[in-house]
Amino acid sequence: MEFPPEGYRRGVGICLLNSSGKIFAASRPNGHEIWEMPQGGVNEGEDLKTAAKRELMEETGVVSAEIIAELPYWLSYDFSPEVSIRHIKHWGVRYKGQTHKCFKELINVYGLYYFPFKLPRSIDQS
Repeated sequence: MEFPPEGYRRGVGICLLNSSGKIFAASRPNGHEIWEMPQGGVNEGEDLKTAAKRELMEETGVVSAEIIAELPYWLSYDFSPEVSIRHIKHWGVRYKGQTHKCFKELINVYGLYYFPFKLPRSIDQS
């Protein structure tokens, strides 16, 4: 297994799709209308696939999905100084940024999928 870059918080991202190939995206409850796929941190000692299934359940309630693909590399990005300070307060650790191992999961139970016909634009609402 390829190891993530040192100094980055490990995370997982999930591309959830149904049998028709439609991709799930959700907006956070804070009302910013930014559409995202499920993602989150990996707990100490936690297997990446276990973390992906846990994050999927925590963020969407979906428990019946199977992993059908995994990216062979990590996707990394740096945090701004403001975000780094929030993470120090939350975890007590300074991270340079976050790095994700991404998985594609297939919903194998019908009726758990919703996707709006038109998504609001996240950058420019005008």
